[in-house]
Amino acid sequence: MNIAWSLLSSLTLTTAMAPLVIHSPSAVASRSNVHMTRLAAVDSLVFCAEAISERGNVTGPSIVAVGRLEYHDSEKIGYDVSSARSWLEHIEQSDGPLFGVGAYTVIRCDYTKPKQECKWKVWGLFHTDRLCSSYRMLMQSVGSGFNDELKSITIQRIVGVIDALLEESARSLQHDDLTNTDLAHTLILTVLVTPSRIYTHSNETETYSMTATTIRGHATFAGALLAQIGDDLPSPISVCLAIPIEPTAKAMSQMPRRHHESDDRISPTAKISSWCRIRRPLEDPIRYKVYGVGEVLLVNKYLNGEYSFLDSLEILEGLTSNVFVIYKDGTIRTAQLPKVLPGCARHLVLDALDRVNGLVLDTSSAPTVHDAKAGLWSEVFVTSAIKLIVPVNRILIPSIGRGQQPTTLWWSNCEPKNHSFTRLIQSEIMKRG
Repeated sequence: MNIAWSLLSSLTLTTAMAPLVIHSPSAVASRSNVHMTRLAAVDSLVFCAEAISERGNVTGPSIVAVGRLEYHDSEKIGYDVSSARSWLEHIEQSDGPLFGVGAYTVIRCDYTKPKQECKWKVWGLFHTDRLCSSYRMLMQSVGSGFNDELKSITIQRIVGVIDALLEESARSLQHDDLTNTDLAHTLILTVLVTPSRIYTHSNETETYSMTATTIRGHATFAGALLAQIGDDLPSPISVCLAIPIEPTAKAMSQMPRRHHESDDRISPTAKISSWCRIRRPLEDPIRYKVYGVGEVLLVNKYLNGEYSFLDSLEILEGLTSNVFVIYKDGTIRTAQLPKVLPGCARHLVLDALDRVNGLVLDTSSAPTVHDAKAGLWSEVFVTSAIKLIVPVNRILIPSIGRGQQPTTLWWSNCEPKNHSFTRLIQSEIMKRG
């Protein structure tokens, strides 16, 4: 491949296990699905890829198209190409709910130079399994399936897209001579699996294929997310609870949720791309994501009896994160499956707890508002695939009832000693990283 064409634009793989064919730049230029952008700085590099996995088709060649779309064409494309979320929403809007909504995952990849050898550190080993599990639930919701043959082919295609994006990302760093630095570059890599749109020549119609999947990839370097080297925690953030203005069970049931909006058979353990659009009301900068708030936490009514509506709420997860609460008695709690997404960083934290002295995982219940108001909490942090662990220093309750003001549910000052266990957990994760 020509190094000058260092940005992967569209990867179209039409078979499962076959040799690789690379299109020439002139052939790529005519394609309408080229979505590749190179910005001026490496921290703004964007890569995209696309593949098709079809059951039973394992003999023909795989085709990779490599090309580049200049940044000034972004406005013509119609979305912020540097944002994976905008990319996912654009696909849903362009391809519709049948072909544009799928299972997705976000992977953190750190490009480092240990002992002068450049290599990728990819966080999380079970992304493909969760992708396929999420996609199977999505297919079952429309009366279809996702058998082992198609799963096997799809996983190979997912790995192929990831490998291609990592290769092109590394090549861009090397081409720009950006590997001669001790800094580690963090790549945010997103993979989306959707049903394939199959064109039928006999009646000139497009059909919804139950035996093929389209795999797309998006990758961008994150300037503000250089790989964490050592045990330093990110700056603490404030979070807000997703509570309706009217504190009733009916109002709570009408809030956006991470179940698929059309079918409750898709549980919160599935990561479905339509959540990028569905959650927008919970990012309201006037009510929830006010100035200084970095995450919004989903809640659910849990306790009954003498507890008020507010005190009865359990804290589930963030819009894009999992939540952990460390109690003063040395226990740590997080909402259990299947109520929440089994996040990659959540898995890393649970694995690290076995090596942190003084902490015991309590699986009896999720953290509750009642416990916070009773002063039982010591530390709070959220986890995500990209940022890994982020400490929380304040939890807000939005205004409940007309004319009311937001209040603080829980607060901790920003001194490092107040996040001691959080720091130990991150240290263990980085050792295993």
